[in-house]
Amino acid sequence: MTDHIMGIFQRNKELLAKLTRAVIYFRECDYEKALELVAETKEGIRAVTDAVLAGTQYFEHVSVESVAEMLSGITQAEKKRDYILLADLLELQVVRFLCNIQTLIVEREDFCAFDEDAYQKNLEAMKRKISRSTALFVRDGQERELRIGQVLRLLEADLYPEQLLEQGYCVEFTSCGEMTVGVPDIWGETIYLHTNHHVAQESFLLARSWLLPEAKKYVIFGFGMGYVVRSLLELLPEDAVVVVYENDMNLLKLACAFTDTGSLLADRRLRVVYDPDCRFIRGALRNKDRETKVCVHYPSLCHLVQQESREMLLDYLPWARSLEVY
Repeated sequence: MTDHIMGIFQRNKELLAKLTRAVIYFRECDYEKALELVAETKEGIRAVTDAVLAGTQYFEHVSVESVAEMLSGITQAEKKRDYILLADLLELQVVRFLCNIQTLIVEREDFCAFDEDAYQKNLEAMKRKISRSTALFVRDGQERELRIGQVLRLLEADLYPEQLLEQGYCVEFTSCGEMTVGVPDIWGETIYLHTNHHVAQESFLLARSWLLPEAKKYVIFGFGMGYVVRSLLELLPEDAVVVVYENDMNLLKLACAFTDTGSLLADRRLRVVYDPDCRFIRGALRNKDRETKVCVHYPSLCHLVQQESREMLLDYLPWARSLEVY
């Protein structure tokens, strides 16, 4: 894949994230936020459309006339302040157009999303983050060293795709160009932790549902691929603290392998705790105060085998008990 095509692919992921959020804000009549996002995407949309028009041989299935009509319609709707129509055009034309470009690039290039250099950088960031978080939670020096040493050894161990597939894990491209992951659930089936469609939209909606005005600290079970955590941090003030507990080392490593985890882990408000026996989150739930919001990612809970820990976390998802089949 050329740098030019990769640039288009990466830019489209950013555009899709902003545009899907803009549509949500338009639907809620929060026009100020929506228009701010639209303004941030204009240059990127123009760059992508120019690239498509200039590369008709590569993008042979994309109609030049439809691109011009799409851009004209957006401009006219914005001029008329017809924000209902503008939201429709963004959702039904621009987002679909960008997703089609993403799918075309994936199919034509047949590329692997795994990059060894990026993976190693992300792993180093994960090591630092988990080591610091562990140091905060374990007071006994000897146990702290043992815990950190265990985490480092697990993170440094090689990933074996064949073994993961046999265990029920899978990683796939979504329509927006991000990666989703499937994991084995407690019933022996593979379930997805994130949508196969608009990842940014899904994570944004879930993160917003977790928001609590008086909360200063968020205790979260389930790191997944980091998408919801990233969305939550984008919505929170600078003095907030987010502590994410993950019991599956495979997921932490898959996130490092297939997403931009390094930039997420650089956020000083975020702590990531590797918690294979759910000991740390159990203590956090016992000691939480009124300014602490507990958030459980239900697909991650479906992946948790330990029955006692599942029961503990289900207390924070009362609606989920009726869905549980043991």
